[in-house]
Amino acid sequence: ITPENESKWGSVEGTRDVMNWGGVDNVKNFAETNNIPWKFHTLVWGSQYPGWISGLSQADQLAEITEWFDAAHTRYPNVNMIDVVNEAYPSHAPAPYKAALGGDGTTGYDWIMKSFQMARARWPKAILIYNDYNNIEWTNEVNWTPTMITAIKRAGAPVDAIGCQAHDAYRIASATLKSNID
Repeated sequence: ITPENESKWGSVEGTRDVMNWGGVDNVKNFAETNNIPWKFHTLVWGSQYPGWISGLSQADQLAEITEWFDAAHTRYPNVNMIDVVNEAYPSHAPAPYKAALGGDGTTGYDWIMKSFQMARARWPKAILIYNDYNNIEWTNEVNWTPTMITAIKRAGAPVDAIGCQAHDAYRIASATLKSNID
């Protein structure tokens, strides 16, 4: 089970330092009661983040991002799968607070790399996932995703999996889709 909105930062901490984990707890409890794997979705995303973070300095943003990761870890230390970064493709929804995580940096994706390193430090056994849409459908995204993943993995990012929201897969010939996945 992947929560739609319940575990997004903006849903949990819409008011600074006030955490509401009720929706995430409901998903987690249902999944565990019914022996269904569940995934935390998502730690870093450029949509549905708390609006109050935009007015902070980069140093304060990083402190709040760290607090968010720590709070999620404290609450869900044994979650098996985590969408660490969601929809970072340039025209999708890269985090507007990415400079606090290192910005583009030397890899071009340092902020994504740091997010994965922060997640691995807290969840050493979890499957850490980069998640996006159209990354098996449309040529630019199909090419961008492995380029980005290769760059950050070479630089030390602990990425375990790539999530694919296949919204438009039905519009593409099966052979093309298979080729894109390959």
